[in-house]
Amino acid sequence: MLLFQNDEAELFAGVFAIFAVLAVYAVFGIVCAVVAPSRGRSALAWFFIGVATQCLGIVLIFVLPNLKEEQEKQRRRDEETRRLREQLKKERQVADQRHDSVHGRLGAHDRALGMDTAPAAALLPGSPPPPPSLPQPGGGAEPQWHFAVGNQQLGPVAQSRLQQMWIDREIADDTLVWRQGMTSWIPITEVVAMFGKQGPAS
Repeated sequence: MLLFQNDEAELFAGVFAIFAVLAVYAVFGIVCAVVAPSRGRSALAWFFIGVATQCLGIVLIFVLPNLKEEQEKQRRRDEETRRLREQLKKERQVADQRHDSVHGRLGAHDRALGMDTAPAAALLPGSPPPPPSLPQPGGGAEPQWHFAVGNQQLGPVAQSRLQQMWIDREIADDTLVWRQGMTSWIPITEVVAMFGKQGPAS
């Protein structure tokens, strides 16, 4: 009888020890399962990891990157990228509209004047066209002048003819002129003294 009681006590102690160990394992598993969702990980998976690794599982759950924070950072990056793309798209649309508007105005200007300023406009959009290149020197008894209207080079014409065109207001005071011996184009008003005549009548 005493032997039977001793065996029963040992069995009870063994079962108690097993349950105590399982309870300790379960505590580690529960701790990991509770912490896991806040770090963006599966509670069920980390329950079993905690049961299997005990203290190591708790250390791992805090050492490994926080997936929830990483996902939030990625979401913010995606939103910022999407916002920048939309902003760039709008800015491109505005730029295209401005380009089309400028191109339309230049086209209307060209049609009104019967000119083609497309090459100059392509080089410097929105800026006034540069004066034409210097023509090759030409001979003649009377000084021969070249003049520029917009981006169109005209001439040569005799000095008397150029003078008359200026007097008759066929060309404006800011018309650029050039003749052989000059290094650059200058406004006609700077050379009218050469003509020895009065300016255009008002």
